[in-house]
Amino acid sequence: MTGRRKRGTAQPAHRIDSESGIALLLALLVILSLTAFSLSLVLFTQSESRLSNTIAAQSQAYYAAVAGLEEARGRLNPSALGAIGTLALPQQINQVLYLVNSTSQDPVNPTNASSPYYDYEYAQEFSGGFAAAQVLPSVASDQPGAGTSYVIPYKWVRITLKTEYASQTDVNQDGILNSTTPINWNGTNQDLATNMPSGIPVYMLTALAVEPNLIRKMVQAEVAGTPPLVPAGGVGTPGSATLTGLSTGSPNLTLNGNDYCGGQNLPAIAAGPSPPPSGLISIQGSLPEPPYASFALPQTALNIIQRLPGQAVPILYADPAQVTLAPGGGSLVGTNVVLGQLPGSGPGQPAVVYADRPLAISGSASTGYGILLVNGNLSITGGFNYQGVIVSNGTVTLTLNSTGSIRILGSLTSSGNLSINSSASPHTSLSLTYDSCVVADTFESLPLGVRSFKELSF
Repeated sequence: MTGRRKRGTAQPAHRIDSESGIALLLALLVILSLTAFSLSLVLFTQSESRLSNTIAAQSQAYYAAVAGLEEARGRLNPSALGAIGTLALPQQINQVLYLVNSTSQDPVNPTNASSPYYDYEYAQEFSGGFAAAQVLPSVASDQPGAGTSYVIPYKWVRITLKTEYASQTDVNQDGILNSTTPINWNGTNQDLATNMPSGIPVYMLTALAVEPNLIRKMVQAEVAGTPPLVPAGGVGTPGSATLTGLSTGSPNLTLNGNDYCGGQNLPAIAAGPSPPPSGLISIQGSLPEPPYASFALPQTALNIIQRLPGQAVPILYADPAQVTLAPGGGSLVGTNVVLGQLPGSGPGQPAVVYADRPLAISGSASTGYGILLVNGNLSITGGFNYQGVIVSNGTVTLTLNSTGSIRILGSLTSSGNLSINSSASPHTSLSLTYDSCVVADTFESLPLGVRSFKELSF
């Protein structure tokens, strides 16, 4: 029997080899793709890390430069610890002062062209550069980390007077960038010092910070203090002034507009139409008779109060142990309050204190030094010894009693009527004496405000 041959299923050898080669090629392509993808992830991660490090270093350099500005701004305050001092500051356009953050391992000399921290920007702002400048003795940084590895890495802060050319700002809008006259500030506007001689100087602070990886940042701010109050009299009010003294004996109520500091004398009281004084009162000043000088106040109480609360401490925080809200919360009351440390054996510690509603002070031993702002009526009864500026956006009532004397050295301004009564006690006294130095000192204790800020590019 003849059998049929069974057809086999085996594939030709060349077909098997071809399919194996394709599989191997695909595997290689997959491996190459995965390798390329992994490599791109590594490169992307490294790029992201470098970018993140760069951004972090730039931020650190930026904030280090800002920290330098803040140290300089703080030390421009005459009452601050480590104050630079007015006499050490630039007084002329060509004078320049540097606050340097230097170590023996990393010396900082911003006026040396070979220094890595050379101040190239100065010549862009002041014509002639350092060749025409008077470089004042530098001041060392006193930050807590100075001289250690924890130092904030700003290198220097330059302090100069502001000019139109240096700031590239035409403040008087005459089409010319003046480079020879400093700019002054009057609390509201800036102008050339020749047009605003009673203003205070505006300083330009320029800070350079350099990170260890050589990333650099330079920032600049314009700063100025708060112009002092210009009172019309030792006591000033647009309302009426009612004065009541003892009927017999010696005067225990004294109002004196003659400057205790030896400056320009003022009227004892600048007030609106008022009744004549009653009783025995000593009134001295540039206009002693009649006792009131009636004319507009240079600065109203409301204007002063609106400018300063941001720089003041709320009275509830200034002396929380002695000042509370009255029942109902409509007013504040304080007994034997302490609103700043009076000068004694030392220079004193002025405080800028703000009461956002009417305030009543009583007791036998209240004291204070600085600026007291009251957005409402102010009542003082009993002992009160205060040096500085008192401003009330309301009526002011001063009442003497047997518990203590009232003595105010500086100036007092209100927006309402004024009532002063010393008739209840012949054994205590009430005096208000104008002192221009106390007024100026208390305003100088305020931090310098930033009028503009910008980052400079290299």
